[in-house]
Amino acid sequence: MQRSQIELNNNYPELKRVTTTYLNNNSNNTLDNSIETYPIEQPFKAPLIITALLVFLPALAIYWFFGDSSSFPRSLKLFFGNWISPIILWFFAASFLHLLQKRSKLKKEQQQSETIARKIFPALVNEQLITPDDSDFINKLKKSATDHNIQADNLLLSRLTLFLKHPDNTIDENFGLKEREQLKGSYSLSRFMVWAIPILGFIGTVWGISNGIAHFSDAMTSTNSVTDVSAMLKENLPLVTNSLATAFDTTLLALLLSIPLMMLMISLEKDEEAYLIDLDERWFHDIKPLLSKGSVNTGQLVNTGEAVIIPTTTAGTSESSTQSTPAVAKEIKQLSTQIKALQETMEDLYESVFAAKLNSDKNNH
Repeated sequence: MQRSQIELNNNYPELKRVTTTYLNNNSNNTLDNSIETYPIEQPFKAPLIITALLVFLPALAIYWFFGDSSSFPRSLKLFFGNWISPIILWFFAASFLHLLQKRSKLKKEQQQSETIARKIFPALVNEQLITPDDSDFINKLKKSATDHNIQADNLLLSRLTLFLKHPDNTIDENFGLKEREQLKGSYSLSRFMVWAIPILGFIGTVWGISNGIAHFSDAMTSTNSVTDVSAMLKENLPLVTNSLATAFDTTLLALLLSIPLMMLMISLEKDEEAYLIDLDERWFHDIKPLLSKGSVNTGQLVNTGEAVIIPTTTAGTSESSTQSTPAVAKEIKQLSTQIKALQETMEDLYESVFAAKLNSDKNNH
């Protein structure tokens, strides 16, 4: 993790510079203007407003008109029996709606990336030769994406378009790091809400206990004789118990609501991380091999405006290298297994020698 962070710090300025240059050169293009956006991000303002109108204000009205009523059911007082519970409900509903919308965008993003990797890009590569800074190919790519109802800020589409304009492997390797940094930032408000809901419950606890103590203190100071204590307790005890009920109800409600919210957030974050890993695999195993096949040399590509024709020997070498990569990986894996087995054998041998040495020393003594 530290290594990835160091690589991001070292290479992110260059990635940002290339992206900025690309955007400036294509300022009139809606696709290019969306490259630095993160499509799975969901604005928090709309869920806050919607849930304020549908949850917070109605809950506050119920508390205002019915919260103090003795006939109000105890189960409903947990949600509407004090002024803090409506705020807790509002925060929970806003966060839950925000995460549901984010999950919907994630599923849509996954489907769009699948369409690009499996249908659109392979078909375009088979139709024509890819050249450096090939605006015709990029225009066809954008048109095909539009025909398939793919958003312009799709991560795979943005990555592919930027790489076709700036085919540099040092930039290419940092897409995943940048996207993961954006992923972390997209959950900042959700994490705040998960933290804030229990805090509101504790605030309600302190508020209720302090009110209960205040009522009891006022009642005691107003009592002039011992004979009035029983009457005072009978009159003020309901106020004290109601305050204590507020204290514990808010904490209970906050803890009950924070659990499913935390589970949903962790599950969604895990799914989004899995999508980014799948995106990297598609890029390196599905997209880049097609770029090489389409005569784009992803290692050393000079932006000359002419088609890059890979010589037969180079192509043969590239194809051989591509085919030999799984075999090399398999050999390395087998070698690693053998080394591990050898290490275990050596450890057993050392233990045997050490045990024999101890027995020998005992026999000598």
